[in-house]
Amino acid sequence: MTRTVDLVVVGAHAAAVAAVLEAARRDKRVLVVLRSSLARDGTRLRRSLRTAGERVRRHVTVLPGAEVVCVDGVPSLEAVVIRRLRTGGLIGVNASAILFPPDHDEG
Repeated sequence: MTRTVDLVVVGAHAAAVAAVLEAARRDKRVLVVLRSSLARDGTRLRRSLRTAGERVRRHVTVLPGAEVVCVDGVPSLEAVVIRRLRTGGLIGVNASAILFPPDHDEG
């Protein structure tokens, strides 16, 4: 699966949900990567998307049970590689921007 999005968001913390909604309202394509596949971990995101309406929801794709393993691009972001945790399968995504959680450890 290779796709193109405007923004990749990692996690469903409060700042991430706000960024997802703002980007989708501006007609940007957003991919949300959730490490957990548990339904309760995306509750805030799902509730916010329902409230925002169909026009916003259609711009957002949620990918549960996955993690970002590689980000690349020179001089700006071009590609993100995501791994499905259950299968180990890799997904390549062309992206213009990425948002990590505030407590994300890069190393």
